[in-house]
Amino acid sequence: MSTEEQIKQNIESAMNQLNNFLQSDTMQSVKKATTNTIQSVSNSISKALAPEPPHPVYSPRKIKKIKKEATNIRNFGIFITAIGVILALGDIGDLEGLMVGIAFLLIGGLTWWNQKQKLNRIDRFYLYANALKNNEFLTIEQLAQLAAQNKESTETDIRSMISHGLFEQVYFDASHHVVYKNYSAYQKSSLPPTPKEENAENAYPKEIQDFMEQMNAYRNHILSLSNQIKDTDIDQECKKMVIILTNMETYVTNHFDVLPKTNRMMKYYLPTAIKLLGNYQELEAGHIHLGTNDTTIQDIERALNQLNEGLLNIYQDMCQDASMDIHADISVLESMLQQDGLKDKISS
Repeated sequence: MSTEEQIKQNIESAMNQLNNFLQSDTMQSVKKATTNTIQSVSNSISKALAPEPPHPVYSPRKIKKIKKEATNIRNFGIFITAIGVILALGDIGDLEGLMVGIAFLLIGGLTWWNQKQKLNRIDRFYLYANALKNNEFLTIEQLAQLAAQNKESTETDIRSMISHGLFEQVYFDASHHVVYKNYSAYQKSSLPPTPKEENAENAYPKEIQDFMEQMNAYRNHILSLSNQIKDTDIDQECKKMVIILTNMETYVTNHFDVLPKTNRMMKYYLPTAIKLLGNYQELEAGHIHLGTNDTTIQDIERALNQLNEGLLNIYQDMCQDASMDIHADISVLESMLQQDGLKDKISS
């Protein structure tokens, strides 16, 4: 056999051995493991780069932003408190330094406490939101047990979170004390009407319950439209309107006699506001084309601003009536004390 043939045979033998090695079980296992590793890394990168899936109850991005701001302000409060301690203890004989240190302690402490309460509220918000994610509705009692607090505090939480736009779709049925994932869930609900409890001292009259239900529907509708509008000024007007309505509802539920003052607001002002917001959304989205779009949008903005001023005047008027009643009662009391000869004795 010639040298050339020997080399050729050696090459063929080496190629056969290499091919056998590549086809062996060991090599196939290595190939499979490598493929799985590459696929796993690819999936992890895709998941990291993918946008966060929408939550059915709230906007995760918005809540994360609020939580981050509260955390930063809380940390700043801790920093100010630490400076206050250093100044207060720096020189015991320095009265001015002590006073400045105490001032820093108070400011830092209050800042820390307020933001700590806010962060605690956000933690409870996550509890409520994640519970509603898997349920069409939950009672206030169920949410209170989840948050380990009383029902009154939980209801206050829910009302505040809705009014400040944290819950974007949630609907609160005040008459049944039930929180729904969204308004559609409320409409599909088959809960019976609220029973009339005999001799129930704390039960709201039917007209007050109707008012609370309508107010909830208006608030949620306004927030729903607001979340679909890009203009920040309009969004702020909507949030302001919801806060005014929430305060007004709280006042009415504690002062039934002022309910008639809300008639025009419920029958005209709020339906008009919702209609204007709907028109604004259509204009912004380009579904309505007018020759004077800019002017029309400015008119709507001005109308919403004026409407908020009107709602605030209604609310202030309610409170003013209560203040006048208190002063009238005091005047009558003083007159009776004077007639009975008791006022001078009390003064002396």
